[in-house]
Amino acid sequence: MQKKIKKVLACFLAAVLFIPSGAITVSSKKAADAEISSEDERDENSASDKTYVTRTEKEVLSTMTMACENENLRFYYSENEDIFALVNKKNNYIWWSSPVNAQGDTQAKGLVKKELASSMVILYGVPDSRTTSTLRSAKNGRMIYKVKDNVLNVIYKFPMAGFTIPVEYTLEEKCLSAKIKTSQIKEENKDTDEGQILIDISVLPNMMSAGKDEDGYYVIPDGSGAVIDFNNGKTSARPYNGKIYGDDITSVSLTKPPVSEQIYLPVYGAVKKNGNGILAVLHKGDANAQILSSVSTLSKSSYNICYSKFTVRSTDTYYMSGEPLTVFEKDKIKTPELEIKFFPVNEKNIDYVDIADAYRNYLIDEQGISKKQNNMGLYVDIYGGAAKLEPVCGIPVTRKKSVTSFSQAEKILTKLTEGGADNIILSYNNWTNDGIKNKVDFKTRPASVLGNKKEFNSLIEYCKNNDISFYPTVNNKTFSAGNGYWPFSDTALRTSGQYSKQLSYNLAYGTENKLKDPESLLSPSVFGEIFSKLAKNYSKAGFDKICIGDMTYVLYGDYGKKSLSRNDMMEYVQDGLAKINDDVGSVLAHTANAYTFRYIDHISGVPLSSGKFDIFDRDIPFFQIVMHGLIPYSSASINRSADSERLFLMAVATGSNLHYDMIYEDASELKDTEYDRYYYANYYYWTDTATGEYKLIKDVLNDVRDQYITGFEDNGTETLTTYSDGTVITVNFQTGQIKNKNSVYMLTDYIDTEGDLIF
Repeated sequence: MQKKIKKVLACFLAAVLFIPSGAITVSSKKAADAEISSEDERDENSASDKTYVTRTEKEVLSTMTMACENENLRFYYSENEDIFALVNKKNNYIWWSSPVNAQGDTQAKGLVKKELASSMVILYGVPDSRTTSTLRSAKNGRMIYKVKDNVLNVIYKFPMAGFTIPVEYTLEEKCLSAKIKTSQIKEENKDTDEGQILIDISVLPNMMSAGKDEDGYYVIPDGSGAVIDFNNGKTSARPYNGKIYGDDITSVSLTKPPVSEQIYLPVYGAVKKNGNGILAVLHKGDANAQILSSVSTLSKSSYNICYSKFTVRSTDTYYMSGEPLTVFEKDKIKTPELEIKFFPVNEKNIDYVDIADAYRNYLIDEQGISKKQNNMGLYVDIYGGAAKLEPVCGIPVTRKKSVTSFSQAEKILTKLTEGGADNIILSYNNWTNDGIKNKVDFKTRPASVLGNKKEFNSLIEYCKNNDISFYPTVNNKTFSAGNGYWPFSDTALRTSGQYSKQLSYNLAYGTENKLKDPESLLSPSVFGEIFSKLAKNYSKAGFDKICIGDMTYVLYGDYGKKSLSRNDMMEYVQDGLAKINDDVGSVLAHTANAYTFRYIDHISGVPLSSGKFDIFDRDIPFFQIVMHGLIPYSSASINRSADSERLFLMAVATGSNLHYDMIYEDASELKDTEYDRYYYANYYYWTDTATGEYKLIKDVLNDVRDQYITGFEDNGTETLTTYSDGTVITVNFQTGQIKNKNSVYMLTDYIDTEGDLIF
């Protein structure tokens, strides 16, 4: 009897509330294969002319069926409309896949309403016409539901385009998982005259939607992290769109891309001031995903939105006769699985620290990230040699030039250790002939231009005797011919089929610098053998540490005959790092994407700000809160900053170790070399400042170096950082005063106004 009443109520609500007819059950499979109904084809704006009856969450939930349940969560689906509900059993708060009253939003037009009401949105392309179109499951889709073994299987059918996309919704202990096995996706029209192919897939894109009356914000992992407040009124800003792990650099821009920060963590979250939050983790397919966010009105609706989408095929634009032409990757989908996990979080005074804590727990519990000891190091990058174009008898010749020789590097280190830096983490860049000449670098032969073997061994011995962790650095992102690797066979290809040549840009105008030849981008197809050679040679030479340069944070594909995606490169890098861990030992990362965390012991150059997009309301140290007490990290280069003292204070506030760039030669010697950007790094002006700041930050942070950050407050003038042992550290950015328990510190107690160490 109760079941019959439930069905009658569902039919009544469907009739009154204009519930879309896009959802079907297993028994309605035949209808799923039919063409789009006349209801779907009607004028989208006509719905706004009809009366909409507002419904409560309780009313909607009463029409739904529970698919699965565990100790912490319940998951419901509807047989009458495209909507799901995730219930947090700790407080019965419901996270909806779509706003329950999306159809009644007076700010949204028809298609926007349908998108708000959809649990899946896809973008597909037609290669011949170079066009793309969007399909929304609540408008263009038919769904088949089946529950088996605590899993809700939903088959999304888009008859108009011939796509079938199965999704597995699974309740895990603390989260809801939505998984797509791409081998099960069907593209019926892919090989027809229409040639329609999938480009992007968004699953549960409205899970974090928030209405115009809700109070809270989104957590965006851009750079250090940022917050977008709900309803912040920034309706003239651009919606946020960030690619996880940075842009694919195989596609080369004709002008210099805008300076911004990168997303290193495949996560985003929402915090609602009613004590509830949610963390989304891109568990699989993260190498090809984006995070997007918008606020009410800017979103063309009254709702704030934040979601992710998976790119299953890349696109590229090239120019022919001055006209831009867009091409699509036509091969099969390369990423085997796409998966997003939603972790509900509830705390009385919830904030982004709780979201960061949930992600840290995920890294430990699901990714196997183990804690690494933080000994409060001073991270120093020293730059060895560079290639420079110089006239010889009136003819321009590229010659190797020493910027910091082996003996000069030892002098810099001596200056630092004598000043009190007792734990230096050293990365020595371009120390081999191949590194200077930009050849694929996997040998351990020191560059003769930097000194003889005796001087190199003296540097190594000095490091051993003074507890300096020496990380020789190799960087194999771009390359020149030699060592068995050639541009015509080992350069990554763009989607357009062109060789990917990385350009240098004019500093003043951002256009291509014609004075410097483009550099070939190394194909990921050769990474396996290169990592094997690195591991073998470095182990044989007696090294137990290494830094692999850009390879811990740059991600791209090879879209020619080798047909490699960003996901493939990610796996090659992971395999290579595992090989290095086994055969060599410790790895230092020059910033790091999350997929490398399992294999690295240090991260240098972590940004202390976001990319400062207009839609952002404030920066937060989200990355630092996640990582503190897990893997040691340093700040971005202190001496690179235009306001180095403020950056130092921010490093203290976020529990960061310090990082400096240093060279020995005068900055004028860097002109027309790849190191011209290090014009600020002459050691003479920075060693005293570095050691003074190092002693100060060690005095302040040493006792909490391995603690988790459990609280962070920033009122614009002062920050309060709370650690898991109860310690609270206060930093005042106006006075420069630092407090830790009963101790008060001032930067001027360690360095004078001229930057000289005070003894």
